[in-house]
Amino acid sequence: MLDKEIIEKMLKVANEAEDNAFIFKSNHSFGAAVLTDDGEIYGGCNVDGVISGMGTCAESSALNHAVVHGKYNIKAILVVDEKEFIFPCGTCLQYLVQFYQTTNKEIEVISAKQSGEYQSKLLHELLPEAYHSVTFDQKLKSFINK
Repeated sequence: MLDKEIIEKMLKVANEAEDNAFIFKSNHSFGAAVLTDDGEIYGGCNVDGVISGMGTCAESSALNHAVVHGKYNIKAILVVDEKEFIFPCGTCLQYLVQFYQTTNKEIEVISAKQSGEYQSKLLHELLPEAYHSVTFDQKLKSFINK
């Protein structure tokens, strides 16, 4: 499990990202931060869509932000909510599994409140029956050294 100092850095990035949430429909902002194996942290926020299904979750946004910077080896993800502990939705958890498959190293998933309180679980605790792609396994693993 991550130490408190790293989680506090991730929380700061997630809170900053949450400030930019594009929430004209849901009126509920979320922030997220992804920690890569090399210690970099990338933030993301939720984006509402006019058409259902067109928006994106903060966790996906943070993961995509890491990918834009050529980072595929994910060590942890943190999601922040104003008042309560919220873990990623099933879609975001399954999205994380793709990144798990690049390294086969467990990903820590942290739910935090803006106040700094947090809870931590492992990806496969939250999604124990995750779908692991056999078809694309080797292609996913090819991103480990990028």
